[in-house]
Amino acid sequence: MNGFSIIIPTLNRTSYVINTLHNVLEQEIELDFEIIVIDQSTEADIELIRLNENYSIVKYHHITFFKGLPEARNYGASKANYKYLLFLDDDIECKSDLLKEHYKLIQKPEIGVVAGGITEKFKNNIDTKVGWFQKIWGDPKRGFHQDGQFEVDHAGGGNFSVKKSLFDNVGGIDELLTKGAALYEETDFCLRIKKSGYKIFYNHKAHMVHLAAPMGGCRVEDIDKYLFSLSRNRTIIIRRYLPWYFRITASLYLKKLAIAYTLFYKSFRLYKSYRKGIEEGKKIALLTTKRSYLD
Repeated sequence: MNGFSIIIPTLNRTSYVINTLHNVLEQEIELDFEIIVIDQSTEADIELIRLNENYSIVKYHHITFFKGLPEARNYGASKANYKYLLFLDDDIECKSDLLKEHYKLIQKPEIGVVAGGITEKFKNNIDTKVGWFQKIWGDPKRGFHQDGQFEVDHAGGGNFSVKKSLFDNVGGIDELLTKGAALYEETDFCLRIKKSGYKIFYNHKAHMVHLAAPMGGCRVEDIDKYLFSLSRNRTIIIRRYLPWYFRITASLYLKKLAIAYTLFYKSFRLYKSYRKGIEEGKKIALLTTKRSYLD
């Protein structure tokens, strides 16, 4: 059916996700839409259940049989009833034209993904080439706070739309990237979309403000685990999408990052985490993408 299925994974962020849902419920668009909330908190959220009861378009799923952002997005997509998927973070603010601005571009046949605008409310918004996958370093740049409408390499995971048929065709979000904060899972997804022949298009007007909730979510506080998942998942991206000569430069850049972390924290244990991460990443990169939840 023509319309949007808005998928919002959440974890231990009641006040933030309730605020997000009220923003999304105010969307002004002629198309039908539904909001699918995937809650991985330990206990079911009473406030979300009440919202589900008060608004028929809010579909609440309390999940305890998996844990991970890629899994939550795939599960949400498996429950979607509409032609287009919009993935949002659970800690955002947006205006009533968010859906309308996504629809202007996602309906075009050559466009596979629309990367929406993202402004960090409490963090620095660093100017860079928007949505650029810098191949020489294997480094996905963001800059999604900047104005414009143009083709990019990837989208920010907290605000992007995709044709559901295409999401299914490319295998969804790769659950093999579920380690730590699931780093680079949206980059991997978008690079697969581009490889299939579709465009990733940026529209700053499809904009939201990211509040970066200080609790909950898939953040990793342990620096060892963070560096392991960064090294692991970045190695997967490097191995899957870069030619041999850029693999060399990107791997050296990753090593430089690991050494910087090791020196800053004065812990050789971090370098061991980096080594463990790249070795696992090399093996995972050889595997086909994993998606557990289908329609």
